[in-house]
Amino acid sequence: MTEAGPVLSMCLGFAKQPFPTKSGSCGTVVRNAELKVVDPETGRSLGYNQPGEICIRGLQIMKGIIIFLFFFGVFL
Repeated sequence: MTEAGPVLSMCLGFAKQPFPTKSGSCGTVVRNAELKVVDPETGRSLGYNQPGEICIRGLQIMKGIIIFLFFFGVFL
């Protein structure tokens, strides 16, 4: 997900007051973001432990990546 900022989720084991963590978990979604896993064929939200496509919405998602790359001459 190159359009995403450096962090989408965070393990709460590293918080100021650590929380119990589950092995294999990627933690919780960062503040001011919404994340869901959807079925890529139907677009419907999936439940826990279901493989699918990650969809995230928040301020850390880059807008206009193509314009940005043209501006810096990547596609010239």
